[in-house]
Amino acid sequence: MKKCFLFILSFYFFTINFNAQYYYTPNFTQSNPGGLNNDNEYPSSSNSFSSGWTTILPGSNASPTWSSIETIPFNFNFNGNLVTQYKVSSSGVLTFTTSAGVVPFYSNASIPDPVIPNNSIMIWGIQGVGSNDEIVTKTFGIPGAQQHWVFFASYEAGGSWSYWSIVLEEGSDKIYIVDQRHSSNASPQVTAGIQIDNSTAIMVTGSPQLSNVAGTDPTPADNYYYEFIFGQQNAIDMSGVELITYPYLKLSDAPFSIECVLNNLGTDTVSSFDLNYSANGGTIATQSISGLSIAPYDTDTFSHATPWIPTLDDSYDISVWATNINGSMDMNTVNDTVTQPLHVFATTTQRKPMLEMFASSTSNYSVTGNTDLLAILYANPDNYSLLKYPMSWPSPGDPYFTNEAAQRRYFYSINTVPRLVMNGVNQNNPIGFTQQEFDEAYQLYSFLNLDATYSVGGQKVDINVEINSLCNTAGIWDNLTLHTAIFEYTTYNNVSTNGEIEFYNIMKKMLPDENGTSLPVLSGPNNPAFSLNLNYEFNGAYNIPLDASSPIDHLIEHSVEDFQNLGVIVWIQDDDSKYILQSATANMVANINEINNEIQTIIFPNPASDNLNVYLKGANNEKVDIKIFNAMGQMVKDISGVLPKQNIDVSELKKGIYTLIVYLDNDVICKKFTKADY
Repeated sequence: MKKCFLFILSFYFFTINFNAQYYYTPNFTQSNPGGLNNDNEYPSSSNSFSSGWTTILPGSNASPTWSSIETIPFNFNFNGNLVTQYKVSSSGVLTFTTSAGVVPFYSNASIPDPVIPNNSIMIWGIQGVGSNDEIVTKTFGIPGAQQHWVFFASYEAGGSWSYWSIVLEEGSDKIYIVDQRHSSNASPQVTAGIQIDNSTAIMVTGSPQLSNVAGTDPTPADNYYYEFIFGQQNAIDMSGVELITYPYLKLSDAPFSIECVLNNLGTDTVSSFDLNYSANGGTIATQSISGLSIAPYDTDTFSHATPWIPTLDDSYDISVWATNINGSMDMNTVNDTVTQPLHVFATTTQRKPMLEMFASSTSNYSVTGNTDLLAILYANPDNYSLLKYPMSWPSPGDPYFTNEAAQRRYFYSINTVPRLVMNGVNQNNPIGFTQQEFDEAYQLYSFLNLDATYSVGGQKVDINVEINSLCNTAGIWDNLTLHTAIFEYTTYNNVSTNGEIEFYNIMKKMLPDENGTSLPVLSGPNNPAFSLNLNYEFNGAYNIPLDASSPIDHLIEHSVEDFQNLGVIVWIQDDDSKYILQSATANMVANINEINNEIQTIIFPNPASDNLNVYLKGANNEKVDIKIFNAMGQMVKDISGVLPKQNIDVSELKKGIYTLIVYLDNDVICKKFTKADY
């Protein structure tokens, strides 16, 4: 997809007749135009489809068909003339010539083409042949600045589903063609553009074989669009795209480099310009840059020669823009400046990266992904939180798949397994996972401390969470959620077709569900800790579904193989950016059935190299089970004996941190020890 994206960025506008009064520019940041439409992209029949859309043409159109005639809900000029109504074909053509009779074919071609009515906009080549393939409309924004969206939901293109939209914008009279969402199996080849008449048209370079840039994400996060503007394109026009300096900084690390991306939207190649930046509208730092060759629609990345040195921990609006382009003024100053916040903190703490892995016992690739990930995590004991979500494919899917796991998949737009999401924002294929990739996740600063403990009694899990913020999150992260997941350290019963026989850190239940618990604004560092108590009692008896088609119903059953083998992971996530601030793997404390106060647990030596002694003072000739788990949650020792004292051979264990759990009647005792090599 990155290659495709870069290819698009290098497009030049293409016109069949240079007297045409439209030109287009490709968008350089993935989003919807103007940010007004934040609805997710699903079939209109889906429960996830947003409300407020109106169907103007249902699906199942074996032959190309026109929709009803619709009225534009605001004044709109096309090609300099007021238009009030339109209709749309199931072949992806919107026309303002509502008297047109012949419907454009499903097979597309270059434009102008006589089959296309005059005064038309198109994503020609998509097909509304399936039952879910509907054309729906919705208007966003406030009067004077509205957008009218014509959305081709779940249309067919290139052998699978494909989502596109045509957008009319009030006030500017701009037209947008939005590339939104596509199956990983889709390979659309469309004609995207505008036809004025049989001799005048403009189409996006690549048409009539234009493919998608957007991926499988059902949110606007990876959307891409083409902006059609009525008028003449400027010769000199540099636009700010984005600031790429990492946004969360530690004051003592200053100075910082201000890095940005700019693109050339003019018709002239840019050879020189002045690069400027300011913080909070203050002193402007200017650097002259020459010796360039930035072609029209090309982008480039620049690092300002003057470093930025903030003096206080605070949030700063950093603005970057270009001037004196080729020795001339920019002819369009509206798009010059990109402004983004940088947040500077006085105090930081060590991050424990949150690793969320999507895998399946029916996926052969998941075997390799699990192996490669474990190899790196073994070398980094206790430095991460790991949670695995069993997925529903390849068919028949992992039997421990749950609806909550599916929602996490949708949250991250996961469409392949295995897939690893680190700190909520970086996605990797765990196959070939490297120490460098782990280090990049681990070495990011965190700005709060997070601790959790839990206990298990019967089928009930009680959890205590304590949050100590080192900053005030207001204005930085305003939509924080505490996510809590109960997982099983090792499972065996979900064996399927990929040859694995043990599975680790398998998610069993999220509390209260996949939506988590909303948090208030967190203030620090000199404020009391924020604490939460959560609990969940698994219902009914154990059941393992035959496959993922009938996931566990938490209201009446559970899939926990061993309640003495449960763990808890908590993490704090910003729902807007998906950025995870911190995570923690909870420590087990006494079982909810209180441990006899007369029993004192001692393990020694700690660290241990060859032998570890477990002594329960006050326990006399009582039968006990002792299990030892490594940092991955894998059980490496299982000993039965009689207390008060047990001697355990740990010489064959690898160096690292281990958890020792003692099961004594109805009580559970948890201790950590370090295996050392002397």
